[in-house]
Amino acid sequence: MKKEIKDKLRQHAGKILLGGAGALLALSVVTLGASLLSDGPASSDTQADVVVHKLKGNLGDVQSKLATQHIALLVQLPGMDIERVNRDRATGRSLLLSLTDSSASTRTVKEQQVLLDARYAFLDHKSRVLTEFVPEWMTATGATKGAGTTYTLADLDIGVSRVQGLNYSYTGVARLDLVRIGPDQNSAAKSEFTVFAYSTSQDGTVTSLDTYRASSKTRDALAAASEEQPSLQPTG
Repeated sequence: MKKEIKDKLRQHAGKILLGGAGALLALSVVTLGASLLSDGPASSDTQADVVVHKLKGNLGDVQSKLATQHIALLVQLPGMDIERVNRDRATGRSLLLSLTDSSASTRTVKEQQVLLDARYAFLDHKSRVLTEFVPEWMTATGATKGAGTTYTLADLDIGVSRVQGLNYSYTGVARLDLVRIGPDQNSAAKSEFTVFAYSTSQDGTVTSLDTYRASSKTRDALAAASEEQPSLQPTG
């Protein structure tokens, strides 16, 4: 029963917190709107900029409260180690950067596979990260023709997907923006999105990793969604 409650709480935590944020913002809008109406049409125009400024300030406050509440909620979940989660998120970020940095590499696909295989114990010749992601990523980003496109990590969202005993599992979505330098920059090129999942043991060692480059359709959908939301700061 406790496990079911924990799972349900974790699954709905985001919805609960987002709902609370929406309610706070709605209350701010109603309060400010009532203030404008009570002052009459003449003063409404002069207060428009003030209203916008206050709403932006309220949005910042709500986001800060949301983050605080999210951490507090995780602390209340049985067996959740927040310090470990933060460390594991940093590990996930490093893994992602190591993989996607191959876009600007002068190595061949085979050389990149060998390098990653030697660096990470959880990867081997059967790993889809090596046999599928690396070749596809390097081809799509131009690395197979020499040093390809350089990317910078723009948005990163990593969340706990499962806690089973001492093993933690995570899922993440990252947006990588192009770094355009010089006259040969390709203005038509788009940002790339990478979806990944990994697990860690108690000492923080990564035990599994799976990742893939989002398809053009998924990429466009994620890009549209990111434009409708405040920009995420790299997590971890």
